[in-house]
Amino acid sequence: MEKIFFVDKSAFASSEEAIRTILAKFFNLENAVIYRSENGKPYLQHPCRLFFSVSHTKEKIFVAFADQNVGIDAEPTSRQINLPVLLKKFPPAERIEIKNTEDFLRLWTIKESAIKWLGGTLAHDLDRLSYIKDQLFYNGINIPVFITKKTIENHIVSVCSEQNFTSAEIIHI
Repeated sequence: MEKIFFVDKSAFASSEEAIRTILAKFFNLENAVIYRSENGKPYLQHPCRLFFSVSHTKEKIFVAFADQNVGIDAEPTSRQINLPVLLKKFPPAERIEIKNTEDFLRLWTIKESAIKWLGGTLAHDLDRLSYIKDQLFYNGINIPVFITKKTIENHIVSVCSEQNFTSAEIIHI
């Protein structure tokens, strides 16, 4: 069960309200209690076998749901960046694969989705992660996960999970 929901940010007062709406409407989980890890990752209380991750942009909220741990990140394709400056912060093996802004945003969303999957933080984990030739490494050790890359409503979206999200149902609410 892999699902990616997205909604205009203006439709809800908060991402938590959007998540609660999705939980009630699509998973019959009324009044679900959403907890947060010490790093801020939202989760449902065990033994619920429903995992989710959320990403916000200026315009949209994206939420990935699965029956295993999941991380999602999204960036608008229109985002302006200073590519030469940002490239200096990435290892040479990753820099080789970044040819333009879209490549950078794709790499960024992959790494951030992986950090969310790990339950970590950008400050602690960004420099420990690398994504080279379609493989994710943490401190040089390959992590056996699926990285699914999509473009949804002019947003680059990446999902990190033990499950392949290639055929995930995409639902606009």
